[in-house]
Amino acid sequence: MTFVSRCFRLILRDVLTQTCLHRFLLEMVGTTLFLSASLSAVLIRADPRSVGVLVFGLSVAMAALSVGGAVHLNPAVSIAMALTLRLRLWRAVLYMIGQLLGGVASAVLVSLSVDSQSETKGLCDSPAVAVEMLITLQLVLVVMATTDVPLPVMATPLLVGLAVGLGHLVAIPATGCGMNPARSFGPAAVTLDFRNHWVFWVGPILGACVAALLNDLLLRPRWCCPGDWWAELKQLYVLTDEEQQGALSPLP
Repeated sequence: MTFVSRCFRLILRDVLTQTCLHRFLLEMVGTTLFLSASLSAVLIRADPRSVGVLVFGLSVAMAALSVGGAVHLNPAVSIAMALTLRLRLWRAVLYMIGQLLGGVASAVLVSLSVDSQSETKGLCDSPAVAVEMLITLQLVLVVMATTDVPLPVMATPLLVGLAVGLGHLVAIPATGCGMNPARSFGPAAVTLDFRNHWVFWVGPILGACVAALLNDLLLRPRWCCPGDWWAELKQLYVLTDEEQQGALSPLP
């Protein structure tokens, strides 16, 4: 059996664990709760800035508290966690799938009761990408800070919710405020309108990656030298003897 096949079996063993599948469901349900509440508020109100900002922020806090607090609800955040070795890559992919499914589910629920228009109409690509990058950068910095600094359980969802509210206050006039690829993917998939949709992936993912690197290399350095980074990478990904033996045994 080749090394690649052993790695694949190990990934399956990790992904098919009760803990990992539970986190997948938390991401999907949490994203559905968050986006169902926030999208409805923005689409129903004539002036989305009047109440939409508050509801977006509070809905993040509500969704995170509802499913236990330790959720990403955003593919950009999951990518940042994988990039900084806080999360195995295949788990990040699984979480992202759950988030996108949650985005679609929320869009279906909202579309059954609310008529919406495309949020991408009339966007200028370059400024839109910059806005999306900056608002996601500040969000991910808050997420990283709450991950690294011990805080009361109730504080983390509230702080992240405030960061989301701030991003919407700034970006709604410019882009409609994507900030979250799952939030943008759901309505686009349901309406089959993908005009300028790439903006709502490229901007947030760039912002998340820049924030992750700023946090780990400058604000709260994790590694003194490349050797420390390499050691942590091996600890996260390289198979131990016990794991290699487990990958060779039949799947449960």
